[in-house]
Amino acid sequence: MTTQKTEGFANEYLYVLPPEILNHFKFSRVIRQLYMTDLGFYPSARAHYVHREHGAKAWILIFCTHGRGEVRSATKTWPVTRGSIVLLPPDRLHTYYASAEAPWDIFWVHFTGALVADYLPQEARQGDGFVHVQLTAEADISLLMSQFGQMIRSLSTGFSFEGVFYASQVLAMTLAYIALQTESARGDHFTSNDYITQTIQYIYAHLSEPITAAQLTAQVGVSESYLNRIFRQTVGTSINRFVTDIRTQQASHYLQDTALSVQQIAQRVGYADQYYFSRVFKKRFGVAPRTYRQQRHFPRPDPLTEGGRT
Repeated sequence: MTTQKTEGFANEYLYVLPPEILNHFKFSRVIRQLYMTDLGFYPSARAHYVHREHGAKAWILIFCTHGRGEVRSATKTWPVTRGSIVLLPPDRLHTYYASAEAPWDIFWVHFTGALVADYLPQEARQGDGFVHVQLTAEADISLLMSQFGQMIRSLSTGFSFEGVFYASQVLAMTLAYIALQTESARGDHFTSNDYITQTIQYIYAHLSEPITAAQLTAQVGVSESYLNRIFRQTVGTSINRFVTDIRTQQASHYLQDTALSVQQIAQRVGYADQYYFSRVFKKRFGVAPRTYRQQRHFPRPDPLTEGGRT
């Protein structure tokens, strides 16, 4: 590995978790799944240069908040500016360095774990591992800065189990967020997923209303047969079954957590006919709504407001 910098960077943060510390905490199944080995922040990192001929042993995440730089693999080069996120896979040649004219501010973390692949964006798992994401919204950049800040603060008072545990959980949230950003930016090749997303959003937004296939296809702009086919392929069930499952599941929460009558709950989840709702609910949960509420020992609603028998 080749590194090039001076005596360090003013106001930098740098934490290296020794293997002895990490081994001590691996009794935790959660930490074993995903944990960091190195974490830092380099502000105005003039002359910052790293070249690893054989890569690092762990994954590396770089997040730029100011200035410029570049990241290179054996075949590609990515410009890095404010809002840039770059993932570097282990054991792969890479080089990264700050601009001489406008040296970058970067947060960075090295991480690994038994289930690390599950936390990575899909394109990292399917391609060569390198991923570049460019955030443009200030709210997104601020969120990621906050998450890195939380990880740094959790290690700033020493490597306690609680601090390392918390940092690993924030790292998981950060990686999940990055995966969500790459999902949103994939483009036309993943258009079918956009149709599914729009369909599910429409269903949740109109759950108290009748939902027809014609409404859904008009909303997403595809044929009914195509939408049904890709929905079943992607979600694993039909649209009608999905709507019914969501409605009855929400109804179960209302029965447990509120004093709403069965009739009121039926209307909230899109059933004008209380008795039909009760039949559908019983088919899903094995008991009628009122019995479901009684079995869980939740307060029964005022009988004066109960809208009939179930």
